[in-house]
Amino acid sequence: MTAGLGARISALLVAVSVVAGTALDVKPARDPAFRGGYRVLEADFHAHTRFSDGFLSPFDLVVQAERRGLDVLAVTEHNVIFPGQLARWFSRLTGGPTILVGEEITTRLYHVHGVGLRERVDASAPLHEALAAIHRQGGIAIAAHPVGHMAGAYAPEMDHLDASEVMHPLAYQGRGGTWRWPEMRDFYLHALADGHRLTAIGSSDYHVGSVLGICRTLVFARDDARDLDEAVMDALRAGRTVVYDLDGNAYGDPAMIAALAREPYVPRPQDYAYRGSGLADRVTRTLGLLGLVGLVLFGMRRRA
Repeated sequence: MTAGLGARISALLVAVSVVAGTALDVKPARDPAFRGGYRVLEADFHAHTRFSDGFLSPFDLVVQAERRGLDVLAVTEHNVIFPGQLARWFSRLTGGPTILVGEEITTRLYHVHGVGLRERVDASAPLHEALAAIHRQGGIAIAAHPVGHMAGAYAPEMDHLDASEVMHPLAYQGRGGTWRWPEMRDFYLHALADGHRLTAIGSSDYHVGSVLGICRTLVFARDDARDLDEAVMDALRAGRTVVYDLDGNAYGDPAMIAALAREPYVPRPQDYAYRGSGLADRVTRTLGLLGLVGLVLFGMRRRA
């Protein structure tokens, strides 16, 4: 087989796998659920795109969020907001999840999410100025993965933080290194003990793979709101969220935690191992992988 023919066959395999895989997509039903007088929404407030260190485009990210059964996704790219704006436009066009425009304001000393933004926040500004810029836009300021070495930067501004990530994929890792999940949890708990009211947030910090939504926030939104975006923002401002850790411990609004204790809510089932939904799905994924390998190998032969 010539390199040119091999490359064409490989490209065909990739195309077939994309078309068939899209047709076979299983999207979890997002039927409304209510607890404690509020509508329960499954949300992820931390996701990246290929415009910095992510893999998916903003449009692909919306599709993946729908596959994962998310009701709400905040697109929080590093130091820019236009990926979130693109994702929101596409999701509204296609009837996808509610997309909140955000930015991960990323510096050497701290990372803070501004969610619900209209304009980019200057990452070169001191933290107090960045928080003020978020609030001037009506946004929510979330301490992103507040591990121990970031605590010093947050300390003077605790009264101006609105929320904190309590759950994060770091919880699935060991306790070594400088990025440890227990420090995130303790940051939140110590803040509450010191009288600071922080909304509990669970996020996937999504970059690549199938783990979007692996750590979720249950948001309790008013169902009578005409604008779901604003209903979510209102719930975040009021602290109406619940987050569970891997041991089943709940963090967040005590009234909502009590409502879930009376009437448990089971998040939508997910296959984070990415095994495929059936034989046909697994076959199309295999064809796509073989096609990608073929494109690489035959492309190398053509250049040799």
